[in-house]
Amino acid sequence: MSGYSTYGDDKIDSDYDFTLNFRSNRYSPEDSEDDHSENFGEPITITMPTENIDKLQYESEFKDISFNTIINQIIKNHLDWYSNTLLENMSSLPKLIITNAISQLTERQLFEFAQSAVNDLQKMSLLLRGESSFSSFLDILNTWLRITQTPSRFDETLQEYKVVIRHDMGYKYSLLLKEVFRLITEERFHKSFHYNMTENLILIRSAK
Repeated sequence: MSGYSTYGDDKIDSDYDFTLNFRSNRYSPEDSEDDHSENFGEPITITMPTENIDKLQYESEFKDISFNTIINQIIKNHLDWYSNTLLENMSSLPKLIITNAISQLTERQLFEFAQSAVNDLQKMSLLLRGESSFSSFLDILNTWLRITQTPSRFDETLQEYKVVIRHDMGYKYSLLLKEVFRLITEERFHKSFHYNMTENLILIRSAK
């Protein structure tokens, strides 16, 4: 494919850009992620470089999920997380650097760090979800686990929540996560709190 196509006053090199139709989701919570991305929403048209399309198609095939679902996941991550100005102050560091830094902290320093993290989470909850509640904290946690692709499991019953996180970052990181959860669960929202942890995994249970 070669030549140019026009959109308004701007020329688009069609060697590198491609018009793509996909559906933006409007779905009910009863639908599974793969199903609702295919069956709900309104069709729209976007233009993107063919190089990006090729990469997304490869990811779609590699993960065995539809191209449409990949696009909607990217949009959801942007709206739930990346689009907020608060996150401009956050930076991504290699896991090894974070692990080494945390391993140098004393337990007292870890607990002080946890308290600071809880204060930041409260601000983030207000900005991202419009409230500072236990449910908004869990929602932000789920979003963070999804964005960072951290191996995890979240279970909910009529009586309790159960969260399992495999971080592979050492004992002191488990201790830091435990203290963050304890401060939020017990001290902020006065709910029962139980945990089990290993060097690289932590399990948290709390009352609803």
